Amino acid sequence: MTLSETTIELLDFIKQNPNPTLLDSDLLAHTYQNLIDTLIEHNHLYYIESSPIISDYEYDQLFSYLKNIEEIAPHLITSNSPTQSLIGQISEGFAKANHRTPLLSLENSYNAQDLTNRDTRIKKILEKSDQNCSFFYRLEPKFDGISCEIIYQNGLLTQAITRGDGKTGEDITINVKTIKSLPKKLTQPINIRLRGEIMMPKSQLSALNLSREALGLNSFANTRNAASGSIKLLDSAEVEKRSLICFIYDILESDTNQTIKEIGLPTFDLPEKFQHFDNIQSVIDTCLNPELKDFLDEQDFDFDGLVIKITDKNLPNGKDQTSIRTLLGATEHHPRRAIAYKFPAQQIAAKISSIDFQVGRTGILTPVANLEPVNLSGVTISRVSLHNFDFIKEKGILNGDFVRIQRSGEVIPYVLSAIPSRRNGTESEIFPPKLCPSCQTPIISQDIHYYCKNPDCPAQLKEKLLYFVSRDALDIAGFGDSIIQLLMEQNLLNSFADFYTLTKVENQILLRKLPSFGDKKISELISQIELSKTKPLRRLLNAIGIPNIGKKTAQDLSTYLAQKKVTNLTSLINELKNTEQLGAIYGIGDKVATDISAFFSSPKILDLLYKLENFGLNFSAVEDQKSNTEQNQNSLSFSITGTFPLSRTEIANQLIAQGYQFDENPIQTTSFMLIGEKAGSKVDKAQKYNIKTYNNREEIVKTFNIKLPEPQNKKTPTPIQGGLF
Repeated sequence: MTLSETTIELLDFIKQNPNPTLLDSDLLAHTYQNLIDTLIEHNHLYYIESSPIISDYEYDQLFSYLKNIEEIAPHLITSNSPTQSLIGQISEGFAKANHRTPLLSLENSYNAQDLTNRDTRIKKILEKSDQNCSFFYRLEPKFDGISCEIIYQNGLLTQAITRGDGKTGEDITINVKTIKSLPKKLTQPINIRLRGEIMMPKSQLSALNLSREALGLNSFANTRNAASGSIKLLDSAEVEKRSLICFIYDILESDTNQTIKEIGLPTFDLPEKFQHFDNIQSVIDTCLNPELKDFLDEQDFDFDGLVIKITDKNLPNGKDQTSIRTLLGATEHHPRRAIAYKFPAQQIAAKISSIDFQVGRTGILTPVANLEPVNLSGVTISRVSLHNFDFIKEKGILNGDFVRIQRSGEVIPYVLSAIPSRRNGTESEIFPPKLCPSCQTPIISQDIHYYCKNPDCPAQLKEKLLYFVSRDALDIAGFGDSIIQLLMEQNLLNSFADFYTLTKVENQILLRKLPSFGDKKISELISQIELSKTKPLRRLLNAIGIPNIGKKTAQDLSTYLAQKKVTNLTSLINELKNTEQLGAIYGIGDKVATDISAFFSSPKILDLLYKLENFGLNFSAVEDQKSNTEQNQNSLSFSITGTFPLSRTEIANQLIAQGYQFDENPIQTTSFMLIGEKAGSKVDKAQKYNIKTYNNREEIVKTFNIKLPEPQNKKTPTPIQGGLF
């Protein structure tokens, strides 16, 4: 099942089961794990690939349901839950750099009630405080670009770091220095940390896409994708050609009292009449004001909403708002001082001209509607997935219908509904094909899907080959859709094993005769193929197409095989044919165990696997565990309670830099806790969950290799806790 299909099923499940307290324990646990796996995938698409496939609203539905489950079943909470941290949201192209203070994301709102509820909560916090704080609401545009931290030391631009997971990002300094609107040297030798947004102008996107299309490259779907792809190029000269811009919108730390504008940094404000308000109703009225939306649409850069900030009346605009920021605080993910108002999703009516059926790697047929082309959010839309026949039935869609299409947050278009009022009587019911459109094998029905069960179906083979080299599997770069198709047509690629025959001299000679296959391209492909032989077993198990096995189950199988000390393919096969033992692995039921056993009992599959072993691929679970040391460390999480000579933030940052994950509050899966003086109730939780504790300074320093001054030393001053808007 694809990520898109899994997401739709989860959203439908949430719609049908809005109250998770009514779910039985098994279904609750299954749904919880499914949500975690799905949200981690969407996080990667958003933060790393810059290619989200769902809207913020849909993401928030999944995330909120996950939080609801954790509230009623805290024993299920795991350290890799997106509620605990953004796991693995750093890409591999640049050096890593830590944020001195977290760069948190904003909580989203979608309507007036959301804003009113938020306003009520904020006022209660301020009423309970003993500080006399006078505030107003400041409205700012929500830029649709790449968030980053910009650092000046002695007036010189010294570092730029992407947001990443909020705690650690990528050092993109060399590329940011190519942005002409951002000064490399300030007029005064000040030290300041700022938060800004890197964007590509809409006019530049059009020109860039024309040049890419001329070269046979894919166009960027929107300015955000283009900005993300451009700022992470390894050639800074090419980055400079992309004409990126950067706006600064927040001061994180500063040794000056000047505002952003006074310092001479690029910023963008709304017209004065849309900026400041004394009550939330005025804010709501302004958010809904079409004049403001028209103003933003006229700009040469994209926005995806507005930001509403609680601002101290005693400080001029653009001043460091540390006082009210500190007073309101933050959750694990969001600052309380600010909230984002998201513009309603854009919709358009489009006419279905015909229906196609795509065959996936598991044989599932997915109905796809061909549309009379329409333009939505600056993008021409001519095809849209109809997912499955239950979806078609629920939406009441006929072939030839006008359907309402939504494209929220610049993501993949989604069919909201049919428009019966526009029917003229020529529409017809959509039926599944009787034969596979690729291989003409009879189609069978199972649950809500229709399948082609021909294992040699060309369409399935292509999708299997694409998945084998994908990021989730063996991650062999350079093999895109068109390359795979070309190699299949040339009879050079018909199985997983054929990737490893491409390195033969005679096949390299054949490759050189194909379009776009120069010596450099071939050398890069061979290098990637050789590298794939060293990939851990969990990736290989996920790549080879075991029925009903995804990344999570592949990891579980790899862990199980390591416990069995499996070091070669023969012992692996013997273990995975044993349905009784497989069924004892948590999360693997009888059906999945039977499917796994059948897979590793197939003579055709076994022949393929032994070929892969002969080519040098890794079938050792023991080696997988050894090579996975860093991941094991990354899976360890910690919590901190009590006071230390350093602030908790400084201690946490040292451990995070080593790959550990930070749990603000201890949970059942927290690995260890550091305990300082005047420890609080977290110690009781540590005892309850049997969490290993460390309360001796020397032991902490030695065990975790962190710097921790002697208690009698003067306490190191902590940085301003900025970055929370």
